[in-house]
Amino acid sequence: MKNIRVWVSIVILTVFSIICISLAADFKYVGSKESNKYHNPDCKWAKKISPKNLITFKTAQEAVKAGFVPCKVCKPPAKD
Repeated sequence: MKNIRVWVSIVILTVFSIICISLAADFKYVGSKESNKYHNPDCKWAKKISPKNLITFKTAQEAVKAGFVPCKVCKPPAKD
């Protein structure tokens, strides 16, 4: 029974990750409603954003206009 729970948890996390990545795939940058930073989608901090807080941007200018600043870890550009 424990092995089934582990397997189900892995499947759920995998599906969750795929959904997050696919949401960000049409966009160049991502941010969180809980922060003022924007990130490259592959940033370690971007990967921690929950789907309910995920915001996507097509350009860096769009992110800046919305009041976001570049992440200091992944260093996305301030302009495209």
